Amino acid sequence: MNKNDDKAKGFYVFVVSDSTGETAEKVARAALSQFSIPDVHLKRYLLIDSELKLREIIMNAADKGALVVFTLVKDGLRNIMLQESAERGIVSIDIIGPVLNSISRILDLSPERKPGLIHRVNDEYFKRIDALEYAVKHDDGQRVDEISESDALILGVSRTSKTPLCLFLAQRGFKAANIPIIDSQAINDAVYNIPKEKIFGLVADSARISNLRKDYASEESIEKELTHSKKIYAKLNAYVVDITEKSIEEVAADIISRINNR
Repeated sequence: MNKNDDKAKGFYVFVVSDSTGETAEKVARAALSQFSIPDVHLKRYLLIDSELKLREIIMNAADKGALVVFTLVKDGLRNIMLQESAERGIVSIDIIGPVLNSISRILDLSPERKPGLIHRVNDEYFKRIDALEYAVKHDDGQRVDEISESDALILGVSRTSKTPLCLFLAQRGFKAANIPIIDSQAINDAVYNIPKEKIFGLVADSARISNLRKDYASEESIEKELTHSKKIYAKLNAYVVDITEKSIEEVAADIISRINNR
């Protein structure tokens, strides 16, 4: 099989890192999401610690006509990647190198160039673990007596992505609890004691929710639930987020921005 055959089989993206590759992969996926590409192959080459391994990857990338996205903090490996990519006509994107160089110039300091430093166990790591534990324990209206400890209290009818949102916020270190709004039932009195800045009410188009709940709720009943939820949000003076056309990441970014600007 020749190079042209491989290229015909799809678009290859190689993520190469001397650490976990998390940064490079996120950048690659974020960029790919902006294109409608029918056949994408994202291959990960992680914890690369030798010139031999790296050269094998470069040869494979050349064979498949792959785009290479990499984070290599060791100068030796990084220089090999840049030089051999240029020689073989490979498009390679250095995610971290230019940033390291710029910071180095501004501060007149040399980077440590040790892979994986960003993943050291630190206070932020333990903060995320605590937040994840909190989100699980305070999911779906559990332990309402403890919700005052939350950074964000998420309210919403069924299928407004309350739990995924809380878990996403927890991964960013924010304690989030969620309470469901059910039919025409009143919300727990404890919610009215929470500062309005902490309360976020989720709404969505009734058709979207109906599509998710078609086995057990009509669109008409969902409309009533949403109307009821909006009345509760008004009483609480909650910040309302319409999630209909938004991803979890976008909703979380909105909420985090408000938390940080209290």
